[in-house]
Formats: sequence, structure tokens, C-alpha cells
Amino acid sequence: MENLYLNTAKLYDADNRAVFSADIPFYQERANRLGGKTLELACGTGRITIPLAEKGIHIWGLDYSSSMLEVLEAKVSKLSEESQQNIHSLLGDMTDFTLSEQFKLIFIPFRSFQSLENDEEALQCLSCVHRHLEDDGQFIINVFKPIKEIGEWWINRNEHLDFESTLEGGEKVRRHSIKKAYDLQKRLLFTDFIYRLYKNDGIIEEYHDSIRLRYFYGDDIRKLITSSGFTIKEEYGWYDGTPVNEGNEYIFVCSKA
Repeated sequence: MENLYLNTAKLYDADNRAVFSADIPFYQERANRLGGKTLELACGTGRITIPLAEKGIHIWGLDYSSSMLEVLEAKVSKLSEESQQNIHSLLGDMTDFTLSEQFKLIFIPFRSFQSLENDEEALQCLSCVHRHLEDDGQFIINVFKPIKEIGEWWINRNEHLDFESTLEGGEKVRRHSIKKAYDLQKRLLFTDFIYRLYKNDGIIEEYHDSIRLRYFYGDDIRKLITSSGFTIKEEYGWYDGTPVNEGNEYIFVCSKA
């Protein structure tokens, strides 16, 4: 199965790219402004969940990968009691969930919505979001923006270095990616990740996982959102407010229609 990070969840947080951290203050500000309860879908290892909880935000985090949630729970165990009480982590499917709460803010960060393979799954997810969002709440969704129409140019079967970083114990981590295939009909991109862990004793460990992401052009994602009972109130191309037509991302801030 893809997108579960079964083999590499423990190294997921080694990512030191700007795209891995620039969204945290964006969601913190939104959650603080709105007040109330927050729901993060595809919360993963708690990259955003934990900083929000440490700011006093009551946040529910749902994820489909037990491997990712194990990392989250280990990190939560080291937090203050107050921060721990602010976090409610759940194993679940963002296309089919029912919670007893409604939320002032619901967000799907870091392109995780693109894990859904087709319109049916996407619409099921958006329906769940709509049902759990308070009438005056906000829903924020992020997907990456293709730099041009996907085609053969996207394929690169050579290893590409995505990042290199150092863990707390001093070991180095390098992640390489291989863009191995695409499906124009289904709008899917298939990528292999290779994490190499360089340990202090000289041993190199290697871990592999694959991801499958569905790409969206602007009109595609807008149509899905608005057909699900939302109005798009704001659009950005990056988390600093860059206009949507200038940035590398699609960030949509939505309300119930």
C-alpha cells in the first residue's frame, strides 16, 4: 500500500525544507483567530498538531497510517501534561469518519488531500468535512500547483536528493526520490522515496516507501470544493499571503456556502 510510510515514518520529521515548516504559523494564526476546536486530517507524526497544542489549541488529529500515529504518540508522551490534554489522535479514514464534535477549523495540510485517488473519494472526504464544520467555521485545504501540464517531462528515474539533515543523535539522513510514473487519465503521480540513515558507527541503513499523489489543476480543485457546499473565501500561493497565481501551492480558505 502507498502513502502509509510503513517503513519510513520514523524518519519523516527529518525533512528540513521550507515547505515542511512554513505552514505551521499559518495554521496557528488561523486556529487562534477562530477559537474553538480544530480538526487536522492526515495529521501524520504531529508536525503541525503538536505546535498547535503547545499554543493552547484543542486539536483532534486523524490519520490513516498507524505507523505515523505511533511516531506522534511517542512525541506526545514527552510533552507537558497541559499540551497532552490538548491533543486527541485518531486512527481513521478521512473519506469516512464520524466524530461527536464539530469544529471551528478543519484543515488538510501538506498536500495530503492528494492521497485520494479519484473524485469519489475526494467528494466523500469533503462531505465529511462539511458535516463536521461549524456553520461559521473555516476549512483550509492545500495541494501543490503543477508548474505546467503534466507529461513525460515529469519522469525522472534517477535518484534526486530532496534533503539532507541531522537527527538529534547526530546521525545524518538523506532522502532521495525517483519520479517513476504518471497516469494522465487518473491524474496520478507515482514516486519512490529512499531514506538513507548514516549512523555514527559508519553503518548505512536504507528504507524505502512509495507514494501516489493525485495532481490538480486550479479549476479541478475549485470545482470539487464548491460542488461540496463550500465557498472559497481566500486563495494563496504560499503561506505568507503570496497571490495564488504567483506561488507554488494552492491554499484555499473556505466557508460553508
